[in-house]
Amino acid sequence: MARIYIISDGTGESAVNLMKAALAQFSDSGKILLSVFDKVDNEARLLLCLDEARQERAFVACTFVQRELRDIVVRYCTNHGIPHLDIIGPALDSLSHYMGLKPEENPNIFRRVDDKYFQRIEAMEYTLVHDDGKNLEGLEEADIVILGLSRTSKTPTSFVLAQQGYKVLNIPLIPHISLPEKLYDIDQNRIVCLVMDPEVLKKIRTKRLRHYQAKSSYTNLADIFNEVELVYEMCRRNRQWHVINTTNKSVEETAREVINEIFGRETEL
Repeated sequence: MARIYIISDGTGESAVNLMKAALAQFSDSGKILLSVFDKVDNEARLLLCLDEARQERAFVACTFVQRELRDIVVRYCTNHGIPHLDIIGPALDSLSHYMGLKPEENPNIFRRVDDKYFQRIEAMEYTLVHDDGKNLEGLEEADIVILGLSRTSKTPTSFVLAQQGYKVLNIPLIPHISLPEKLYDIDQNRIVCLVMDPEVLKKIRTKRLRHYQAKSSYTNLADIFNEVELVYEMCRRNRQWHVINTTNKSVEETAREVINEIFGRETEL
């Protein structure tokens, strides 16, 4: 059984996400235990963690913004033959060289409450109130409007975007039900339509029917083909609208495509 120790002077979340992404490529890895040691901000506590990792024969991944602590990890692991990975150190060094600046080495900077924090909270509150077309008040305030057929990931995509500070309003596309007229009064470049491969959509809807009742046409493949074609026809009539196919995509991938389509690939940090 493999063990991975994540040691950080912050929350360790970035290391956890990176490890999970990497481990997903090892389908035959068997059981893996992940232990996170967060807010490790002094040498004494760090050495305790490293001693334990040595005893457990664990792989050590660390995210320390303080060079002194990173150097301790590298020295200790090298001297004791412990496999290890410094996740943030190389990035800090490369950026420092590129920008000609020294990093502040303050693990608390990323957790500061700033204007962007309040922007995200406001965006999440807006998105919650404007989910699934249940409230069109304040439509003009939306940064993004998502239109989509049932089960094309409208709601989860909206909340991923909201966590990044975008106010999102999503509206379900339902055959024979017209969209609200006020939708055409806003900037049409902010509108995104989500579609999905009809056969995949049928499978997703069929699974949903195990828990919820719905009309028979909900999972009828011919009807789903017509629904998808309806979306493409709407987008042909409204050339500024963007179309994104969510088939086999994570909501994070879909959210990134939405941002790229509307705002471009460059994001100001």
